[in-house]
Amino acid sequence: MAGEKRNLLVIGKAKKPRCFKNVKTLPVDYEANKKAWTPSEIFEKVLRKWDSQLRGNKKNIILFVDNCPTHPQIQNLTNIKLAFLAPNTTSVIQPIDQGIIKTKSQPKAGEK
Repeated sequence: MAGEKRNLLVIGKAKKPRCFKNVKTLPVDYEANKKAWTPSEIFEKVLRKWDSQLRGNKKNIILFVDNCPTHPQIQNLTNIKLAFLAPNTTSVIQPIDQGIIKTKSQPKAGEK
C-alpha cells in the first residue's frame, strides 16, 4: 500500500501508567479505557482529530471500517469518508484472518 504511516494507537487501562512517569514523549498515541477496549468515544475522538489534520493538509481519504458496534457512523467528517464492510465479511476480507500470518513451519522430509 502507498501512503503515509500514522502513529499507532495504544489503548491501556490506566490514564497515567506508572511506566510513563518520566516519559516526555511517546512514539504512539495513548488513550485509556477501563477494559483497554476501543469504545465509540475514543474511535470518534481519533477520527475527528485525523479529519482535522487532513483538512489542514488538504487531503481526502476513504477509510474501510468493519461493522463492530463501537465503530458508529460519524457525522460531519469533511475529509474522511467511512466505508463500512458488509456484515460477517471481516474474517473473509482481512488478511490476518485469512491465515496470512503464520509461524515458520518445519521442513518436510527431504527438504532443507
